[in-house]
Amino acid sequence: MNFKKYVTLFWAVTLCAGFFSCDDDVDGEGSQPADTTITSDFFILNRGNHEANDASISYYDVASGMLNDKFYENANGSGLGDSAEDMFVYGSKIYVSVTTSNRLAVMDMSGKLLKAVEPKNEGGEPLRPRYLAADKGKIYMTYFYGHSVAVLDTASLEVEKVIPVGRYPEQIVVSNNKLYVANSGGNDYPNYGKTVSVINLSSLEVEKEIEVAINPCRLEANENGDIYVISMGNYEDVPNTLQCIDGKTGTVKTLGNGSRMDLRDGYLYVLYAQYGKDELVQVSKYDASTGELVNENLVPDINKVSTLSSINVDASGNIYITDAPYTETGSVYIFNKDGKNVAGSPVDSKGYGPNTVWVMGN
Repeated sequence: MNFKKYVTLFWAVTLCAGFFSCDDDVDGEGSQPADTTITSDFFILNRGNHEANDASISYYDVASGMLNDKFYENANGSGLGDSAEDMFVYGSKIYVSVTTSNRLAVMDMSGKLLKAVEPKNEGGEPLRPRYLAADKGKIYMTYFYGHSVAVLDTASLEVEKVIPVGRYPEQIVVSNNKLYVANSGGNDYPNYGKTVSVINLSSLEVEKEIEVAINPCRLEANENGDIYVISMGNYEDVPNTLQCIDGKTGTVKTLGNGSRMDLRDGYLYVLYAQYGKDELVQVSKYDASTGELVNENLVPDINKVSTLSSINVDASGNIYITDAPYTETGSVYIFNKDGKNVAGSPVDSKGYGPNTVWVMGN
């Protein structure tokens, strides 16, 4: 089996799964450390191995150059749980969805657990919190098994409402007082979903559904209210597809291919790592206001990352790409805004399946 792939494909199968340019004249230049170094502390969320109950959070401290790979365990005397999927720092709290353990862990900034939300339906079945977004004192989280979105008040830490959406919802994003929800249909293979639900945050009701390519999983919003969507396709003849929903008209335009993305300071950074096709691995950069491609090969040395899992970008333009080899501890590779390797990279996450980097100060 080819493990050089977008690692959440394993989960997709079982649960759903200034302009810069590259210097093509210098062979291997991207592999040399750049003048820049790691400048910000950051968290690494490690999903853990499937059903191994070994999800974890690592915290990298720049001043000491040390990594605390037991951030949650040291603060609480117990493990985080099974299959940590998403992490969000909002206000003075850290929110982590631990999907298979059916919990949203809410912590203070030291990692101390304040509350664990463990949602179940009327029959006592777990709803499986999956992805998170925040706006105006509320945390929104998708219930993967509940086919819904929950509204959590950040002061009381109580769920105030649950809103039905499409099948097996994945990532969510807030834009212009609306919440967009990617309905993957991922557990109904091969009958994937193909809609994005639009929730009015004043009424907390779904006002419409927008049809996109099959298996939508990832969302980002630009400052104009346009929504970027990555649909994962069927991992066979329908590829991972990057699209843009016009925030005013709701029309959908296909831009190219992508597997994971992050939007930062007017640019959309897209990692493409198509399952089973190593030759297609690349990091592209788009103008987020227009959707125009700026650089289709931003990180020439991306192929040295063996098992690409996620992409995150900080305020200085540093690009964090997680390497999550199956059954082995992973790493975080850090490239500067020109796509050159940053001194001190890669950072060993000391956890299994690193899938999110949250940089402090972003």
